[in-house]
Amino acid sequence: MFDPRALTLHLEDLETVPRGLDLVIAIHGFVDAGAAAEAAAAAILDTLPHRPVVAFDTDVLIDHRSRRPRMLFNEDHVEEYLPHSLTLLQVEDDAGAPFLLLTGPEPDWMWERFTDALLELHEELEVASTTIISSIGMPVPHTRPLVSTVSGNRAELIEQYSAWRPVSSVPASVIHRIEHRLHPTSPVASFTVLVPHYVGESGSAGPALAALEGVTSATSLAFRTEELRQADREFQQLVAQQMETNEELQRVVRTLEARYDAFMAQSSVKSPLTDEDGSLPSADEIAEELERYLQERRKPGSDSFG
Repeated sequence: MFDPRALTLHLEDLETVPRGLDLVIAIHGFVDAGAAAEAAAAAILDTLPHRPVVAFDTDVLIDHRSRRPRMLFNEDHVEEYLPHSLTLLQVEDDAGAPFLLLTGPEPDWMWERFTDALLELHEELEVASTTIISSIGMPVPHTRPLVSTVSGNRAELIEQYSAWRPVSSVPASVIHRIEHRLHPTSPVASFTVLVPHYVGESGSAGPALAALEGVTSATSLAFRTEELRQADREFQQLVAQQMETNEELQRVVRTLEARYDAFMAQSSVKSPLTDEDGSLPSADEIAEELERYLQERRKPGSDSFG
């Protein structure tokens, strides 16, 4: 009988990993429109201290002919080979709070065995909650706040943040199989960001920002998003310039805006950036609230790693 643990390599002694941490899953592949999960994970690892804990065997799990690893060919020889990496890491958020991050390509093979292996780790590490981020392309305008479909067993998050709640038969993904397996036993929430279908892989940082905002809503983890926000502002400016001379695109976006506004007018989901009366807080109010939040999260004597 196959042992799911054969799919993992412990890079660190699991006894060194604190118990009761939150787990964030940002696996990219089938459900990652606009590269939301991939870019969100990259932003986390580029800006926050981290260390790898467990590596999954991508030589078994990934179809290398459908998603080929990269190599560096230097004039007359192969200088570097960059294999796929599907890894569980321990990370510290911007306030020093530790959490777990699972990131890498979605497995092509052995979904059940991979899920078994992950759930064994989940139990051993006594994971407090699991938050999964993904994204799908939808007919929504880039000029409006991105919203999400929220699923799982955390009713308070679904009620507050799930803007679209369809009943539909859809192709499966590993991450939603993980959600399905966790649903009866452990707190789990999936944030699926609804990304403008015409954005594609154009480099917009908005989907990644929306995904990280979903994680913060579920876990109170703090992330460094300055570079993503600057990239999103530049993207919005570029699209605005293109729209100035494209009347067809203007017409499409106006139609999407009208449908979006009509739908959101009937939705109980509000933008997380607005006050109860719908007004935007001032920059000073935002800074004051952020400083108060960080002061509450910081723990004296906590050590960093990475």
